Amino acid sequence: MNWEYFRPTSVFEAVELLKRPSPRTVVLAGGCWLNEVKPADVQAVVDISGLGLNKALVEGRLLRLGAAMTHQQLAEHDLTAPDSSSALRLIGQCALYTPQVLRNRATLAGAVATASSDAPLIAALLAFDADVVVAGARDLSKETQTPSDFWKVIPLSGFLSYGQRVLREGTLITEIRVAVPSPDTRSAYVVSSHAPELATALSFALKDGIAGNVRVALSGLSPKPIRLNRLEFGLEKKRVVDWLDSELEAQLELLQLEEHLEARVRGLVHRAVLGLL
Repeated sequence: MNWEYFRPTSVFEAVELLKRPSPRTVVLAGGCWLNEVKPADVQAVVDISGLGLNKALVEGRLLRLGAAMTHQQLAEHDLTAPDSSSALRLIGQCALYTPQVLRNRATLAGAVATASSDAPLIAALLAFDADVVVAGARDLSKETQTPSDFWKVIPLSGFLSYGQRVLREGTLITEIRVAVPSPDTRSAYVVSSHAPELATALSFALKDGIAGNVRVALSGLSPKPIRLNRLEFGLEKKRVVDWLDSELEAQLELLQLEEHLEARVRGLVHRAVLGLL
């Protein structure tokens, strides 16, 4: 298969190539998606390896993860390594679920763009309320675009719903942003013992038994991992041991699952939350 190959030196040049109406042009990072799917209509690739998007940077309380970081780099970063004292180590641990043969090629942006139902890394990022930064955006409400319109910050939970439409506009994922958790934050990734396809990633700060910044993600239930927003809202600023059962039931009622699946999700989330207390 012969493709046009471009290796731009700036994000602006990359976006200009991606926005061409034809031929169909896609991003080349680790190449996992292209090698697996082999889309017949792709005629050009934009190699972003020279754009410096493979680094992590901490600015104040914000962790900025470059879109081209590999899963191995995520696992080895100071804040996300398994032996790190930070709650963000959950991201590194979930990156290690990627098969070792792919870990040095699979990129963060690739994981976000192709997120599947059972995506541990995406679940971990949801559990930290991550944002996706894209370059090349357009504010459709304006006739004239300004330089600031070029960049857009999208909550990961929203991007999983409509991100493919955003990418088809010729945008480029440049980084994932995560707020560095407070020292009292606890986090975990737990797989169901009865249904291995089900897993939850969660994080919350805990002080005197009261939870704050509650984030709970569930994978293996929908086409892509989801946030359990009702449960998060129900536990916020409350004593977890007193409210977990009732708020979890309220969340399950909204999900409207079959009885056997409801029981598995209940057991999984219950075990995961109580395991952090």
